[in-house]
Amino acid sequence: MTSTTNLRAQYDHEDNFGIAPQPLDTFEELFAPSSDAIPGSRVDNSLTTISAGIQQRLGSAIIDLDWIHRHREDRIPDSSLSSNSDQLRSRFSIPLAKNLTFQAQNELSLSSQKDPIYPDRTIFGLNWAVIPGVSVSLAQQFYSSGQYSGNSITSLSVNGEHKLGSDTTLTGRYSILGGANEITTQGAIGLNNRWTIASGLRLNVAYEHVFGNFFGRTAAGQQYAQPFAFGQSASAIGFDGGDSYSIGLEYSDNPQFQASARYEHRSSSGGGNTVITAAAAGKISPALTALVRYQQAGSSNQKLSGLGDTASLKLGLAYRDPNNDKFNALLRYEYRQNPSSIPDTILLGSGTGSQDHTFALEAIYAPNWQWEFYGKYALRNSTSYLANDLAGTSTVNLAQLRATYRLGYSWDLVGEARVISQSSYSETGFVVETGYYLTPNLRVSAGYVFGKVDDRDFSGTRSAGGAYLGFTVKLNELFDGFGQQKILPRQPQESAMKTLVNKLKAATTSMQKLEI
Repeated sequence: MTSTTNLRAQYDHEDNFGIAPQPLDTFEELFAPSSDAIPGSRVDNSLTTISAGIQQRLGSAIIDLDWIHRHREDRIPDSSLSSNSDQLRSRFSIPLAKNLTFQAQNELSLSSQKDPIYPDRTIFGLNWAVIPGVSVSLAQQFYSSGQYSGNSITSLSVNGEHKLGSDTTLTGRYSILGGANEITTQGAIGLNNRWTIASGLRLNVAYEHVFGNFFGRTAAGQQYAQPFAFGQSASAIGFDGGDSYSIGLEYSDNPQFQASARYEHRSSSGGGNTVITAAAAGKISPALTALVRYQQAGSSNQKLSGLGDTASLKLGLAYRDPNNDKFNALLRYEYRQNPSSIPDTILLGSGTGSQDHTFALEAIYAPNWQWEFYGKYALRNSTSYLANDLAGTSTVNLAQLRATYRLGYSWDLVGEARVISQSSYSETGFVVETGYYLTPNLRVSAGYVFGKVDDRDFSGTRSAGGAYLGFTVKLNELFDGFGQQKILPRQPQESAMKTLVNKLKAATTSMQKLEI
């Protein structure tokens, strides 16, 4: 509104559903660990949050006042999460000195019902900027309602980022939390170094040590250590303290060729995992681009044996004429190792696992602005090893054809057909869709699916039959170039720099002679 007054408003909605994993808290569960999550209670709730507030500057002081309405609906009987609450949040901040700031915050429920996740509390804190990039915070929290009613937390935190050089950064955070029963610590310290080996060639080295653990209770259930998420239980993943280090190599000097590779390993008392990534892309000709990408990762959080790493290798050849955009094509090969690993495979022995080989060709042809045709064919061969001497193979053919006709600049019609076959089995699905462009970058669509034909190697998702609604937006236009990478200019070579220095010296000598 003015230079000293700001108004704000926000709307948020979240849905939590699925089966929350059961925390391991009995004697039998603790001494008989399993890699499979034990199903716990069902989760089915939603939260709608509406907030509006004002921020006022009074000299060097800042006052914030926000009204927050939370409508939490739990669709499971006899649950204590359902509530409809209003809360007033007030915040006051003032610098006591050049590097010392005092902050106070109060969250007070105005309604008779109180939100079970966001209780009423009062916070007082001091933030001391020790040196540029390093700060020390001391805070005291008092809870007056909810599940933490009557408790208080005292915290002392150190947060910092300090540049040891132009390419080296030291980061750290450390917190001491004093609750009602015990004192715990949480923190991490890390070192990130970027070394320019040659023009356009950089080596990145990083190390971080995390102490404490980061497990808490959310609306989706309790977080605890598990190797990976099952179904819709990703919200239950937390992590223990440990060490993490990585090393990476990047090359970006040539606009026609770029490459990168990275190795990262994490270890903790609960186990460790390794992640390897590598990628390269280069121009064979102005219209032909080749690319390769490799990724490999192991399970984390628990010491597992018998569960192999997940890996994928992608090779691609893309055609796009920069002078004529009517026809574009992509030829790719992909190798997947254990793409659908499940914990039950551990019980079958170390010889278990699976691998896929996929060849695919897809193309887009647009003869004019009204018509666009898209086609794709993929052949996938899969092998599953149930034991060292027992394997099963299968071959799947997938075909997809889509046609789009634009009635004008706002409306279009889309028709699509899909076919999937394996041995003597085949299935066919059809899609009819119409779309309307609210803006050149935002499209609203509605359609109907005849048949249920879906696979990870199809383009787009049609996992169920029946009617559907869809929205399509161009993020690179919505967020000003989001997802677009600018090609770095070629770095000056050493020989070019020497030539330039010699020319400058010669020019300086000539000027001196003219002055004489």
